[in-house]
Amino acid sequence: MNPWQAGAARQEIRFEGEGFGMMGYGRADHVIRGRATPLYSRAFCFRSGTQPALFFAQAELCMVFPEIKRAVLERLQSRQPGVFADERLLLCASHTHSAPGGFSHFPFYNFAVPGFRPQLFEAIVASLAAALEQAWLALQDAVLSFTHGDFPDDADVAFNRSLAAYNRNPGVEQLPDTQTQFALERTMWLLLARTPAGRPIGQINWFGVHPTSLSNRGRLVSSDNKGYAAEQAEADMGPGSVAIFAQQFAGDVSPNAQGRSRPQWPRGPFRDETASARFNGRLQAEQARRLVDGIGAAHQLAPGTTDAALLRKDFSDLAVDPAFTGGKAGERTSMPCHGLPFYGGSPVDGPGAPAPVLALLKVLARAAQKRELRGPARAQAEALQRAQAPKLVVSNSARGTLLGLDSTRRLPAFLDPILKEVQKQERAGALREKPWTPSVLPLQYLRLGELALIGFPGEITTEAGRQLRALCRELLAPAGVREVVISSYANSYFGYCTTWHEYQEQQYEGGHTPFGSRTHDAFRMLYGALLAEALKPAPDRRLDGDAEQRFSPGTLALRSAG
Repeated sequence: MNPWQAGAARQEIRFEGEGFGMMGYGRADHVIRGRATPLYSRAFCFRSGTQPALFFAQAELCMVFPEIKRAVLERLQSRQPGVFADERLLLCASHTHSAPGGFSHFPFYNFAVPGFRPQLFEAIVASLAAALEQAWLALQDAVLSFTHGDFPDDADVAFNRSLAAYNRNPGVEQLPDTQTQFALERTMWLLLARTPAGRPIGQINWFGVHPTSLSNRGRLVSSDNKGYAAEQAEADMGPGSVAIFAQQFAGDVSPNAQGRSRPQWPRGPFRDETASARFNGRLQAEQARRLVDGIGAAHQLAPGTTDAALLRKDFSDLAVDPAFTGGKAGERTSMPCHGLPFYGGSPVDGPGAPAPVLALLKVLARAAQKRELRGPARAQAEALQRAQAPKLVVSNSARGTLLGLDSTRRLPAFLDPILKEVQKQERAGALREKPWTPSVLPLQYLRLGELALIGFPGEITTEAGRQLRALCRELLAPAGVREVVISSYANSYFGYCTTWHEYQEQQYEGGHTPFGSRTHDAFRMLYGALLAEALKPAPDRRLDGDAEQRFSPGTLALRSAG
């Protein structure tokens, strides 16, 4: 049987400018004043025999969006015709909150920056395209190994930041707030590529934890804990090697403790946040080294089938099969909406609007809810509120409304500088084209022999991720797949995905689960449909999905800050 081939590369994201915002914390005052670390795009290419190559790349950014992937593919397809295809490229983000924002075509993610920045968009596309092309050109015979293992119990690498929601899940062990470090998946999964002579080409590992060791008080661009981990792992492996520290179930997982878990360190064990980020990165790098040191012949992936499939679906009005709702019929998703807890932010990692503003939003959102139920579109309002309950909706991204208002101009701009930016863009006509956030999402499957990677286009909580992985593993086992990894922040970004039970708590993650309480059930249903098709011979697959949402050049020009 033909051996594996692998190639890897790294390329810096080079961008100019200071004084504009970073993405992740959603605060207008979180602006760039300098650089603490470079930011990189890292890429891998894998091939078995003469089968088409598969590509995996990660950028040290908060998110990636469909328009980034489209632009990267267009550039690569012109440079290397026939090599790169949409379904065979998984593009993800490390999710650092200390990297520049302003590179999405969807306006919601640029309001705090403020504005779309074409030069930054180009810098990101150029970096990713260069890393991917270099990985392709570096292909060489390789031995691939896959392993996983748990962090030691005394490694304070991560904590569940939404324990009340986690404990609502009927299938989990109920834990007190002194043990939030165990209310998560403490397993790291690792794919290692080496030459036949044993020289490391690189590794991709997956462990879910937010890169929020650095707070919203910081003003320096940084790759945060994931970047420090990659830096150490690359030094451990030797010159020319590449390490991607990717995300799996990070939705409710933080490097920062709260409550009685670690009362002495709300943001790491050190007063200096950078020292805490390095500490957390070192824990991840050390776990990766332990796994690499333990790899033997039994962990090698036998060269075999590679495969890929991609399905795009609009999540804004899906009927969810009762098989995924506990037998309850008539359940649906709805247009993407953000709730009051979203605007309050995460109390552990990054608080949002101040308490007086939240109190006012609560009153106004309840009034908007009652007003819509008395309006001419009462049936639609009832359906949306049923799908979103018990969330108190503040904004509707599909309609581009805040507090049920078609125009934000009547709202007092002095409340928040982000609202002032929304009003500015509205006056300029930049918000006429909708939606504000994506609802057509890409679901992806890559196969490397016995290993499958599932690309998930957002943030998924621990238990939601476990359930999705179990479903995928069950469906793929008859085809010979024995290991499944959920690779999150992949190809797009929509927000969070909680389980139905977690959603009822309406903490930050539930308030940021935009398609309503059945979001997770809809994802499981559609990943099941994707994998059912992927198991068929390629000519028999039916992956007819929905068209991506795009904006006109004129609208993007109006949204641009320069």
